[in-house]
Amino acid sequence: MADNRKRNKALSKKKQVSRKELVLFTRIKAVFCMFLFALAVVVCVKVVDGLRASNASATAPQSTGVPENNIAAQTVGDPTASVGAGDSSDDDPAVKDSGKNDADDKNSNGHKIEVVDGRTYIDGVIIANKSYSLPKDYDPGLNEKAAAAFDKMSADAYAEGISLFICSDYRSYSMQTELYNGYVSQYGKKKTDRFSARPGHSEHQTGFAMDINDASDDFIGTPEAKWLEEHCTNYGFIIRYKKEKESITGFKYEPWHIRYLGVELAKKVEASGLCLEEYFGIDSVYKEDKE
Repeated sequence: MADNRKRNKALSKKKQVSRKELVLFTRIKAVFCMFLFALAVVVCVKVVDGLRASNASATAPQSTGVPENNIAAQTVGDPTASVGAGDSSDDDPAVKDSGKNDADDKNSNGHKIEVVDGRTYIDGVIIANKSYSLPKDYDPGLNEKAAAAFDKMSADAYAEGISLFICSDYRSYSMQTELYNGYVSQYGKKKTDRFSARPGHSEHQTGFAMDINDASDDFIGTPEAKWLEEHCTNYGFIIRYKKEKESITGFKYEPWHIRYLGVELAKKVEASGLCLEEYFGIDSVYKEDKE
């Protein structure tokens, strides 16, 4: 009888140990499963974010009615200024790294004009419009300071409920050639010249120009367009092609097209009420149209 009691007690103790082991194993298994689930969620989020970023930068914006200056690209380098209030383009003039080999003069407005390796700079600012072109092999890519300034602006806008992203930035000469010729075949040369620059004449090739969100007339009047126009100079940008300036800039109103000048110069240009051509005392007309 005593033996049976001892045996039953031993069995009962063994069962209790087995239950504890089972509970412990179950808990470990649950924790492991939760870890795997969390890891899977993190991986999925990163993949989705990567796809979104890729789509945002690689997809050419669609224009409404008349297409715009857009194609997946990056911004090129213009005279540059530091990011932040009070910074000036004098800190990093675009002509600093190249030797002058052409003209060195001042225009009638007193602005210094320099031509370096086929590129024109006015007061250190690289110029690309219908009158001033860039060489085919000029390929600086998106300017780092311009990109950093946009990142800061985008973050501040997001904090206010405004989403800003680049739909097109730097474009090479060859990329602009394909884009422009495609528009000409669809709309004709005269109409295309109102909204798309000819190869070598695009600000996008400078590395300092960006198209924001939607490079089409659909962007006009949106909360994003209004925020951009009100705040972009605080980050060193100007709306490059403004209303009622088409006869001077040579391009239609594009509230999505911004140009990086550095905070100090951008604010001066904006405060003047002038477009960049008026501010520097230059024109923007293709040579054949001048004759």
